[in-house]
Amino acid sequence: MLDVEELLELEDNIRQELDDHLPGALSMLNRTGELEIFLKMLGMEHLLQKQSDYQVYPTGKIIVIGQSDVKANVLLSIAKRLGLDKNRFELYLDYEDAKTFNFKKMYYKPQYALVMVGPMPHSGVGKGDSGSIIAALENDEGYPPVVRLGSNGLKITKTDFKNKLDEMILSKEIA
Repeated sequence: MLDVEELLELEDNIRQELDDHLPGALSMLNRTGELEIFLKMLGMEHLLQKQSDYQVYPTGKIIVIGQSDVKANVLLSIAKRLGLDKNRFELYLDYEDAKTFNFKKMYYKPQYALVMVGPMPHSGVGKGDSGSIIAALENDEGYPPVVRLGSNGLKITKTDFKNKLDEMILSKEIA
């Protein structure tokens, strides 16, 4: 194990030789299936995110689904203050709604711009072979972008709902 001074010296040496050795190292990490792990260690896993050929309409429908103590009219009021039309929203704010909702209705339907998820069952209609409904939505090509609501686990709060909508507007995921 290196002490702090030795670690700093190693860091300097790596930085000096990085340009020469980085392409080969990345190639080897890619071949061995360790590239994603390496990028996660650096906090750069976003660099591997695939760009999809499937595009949604930024002005499309926004589904909010999951158990919520926040009432629908409060969420719609927040959306309105952000300049979003309340008619764009489909709200399913009961645990049972999420259990029976047919997520396949959004599959390759570009008129759905976003899915905002809160607490919901792992199993449900359209889950397929995935471990959960959310995993199916996030990992299967053909679904709109998914935003998880909640900072420590899934939870629909007024603040997080507003912040996530703000982020999606700023990133131009929705208009």
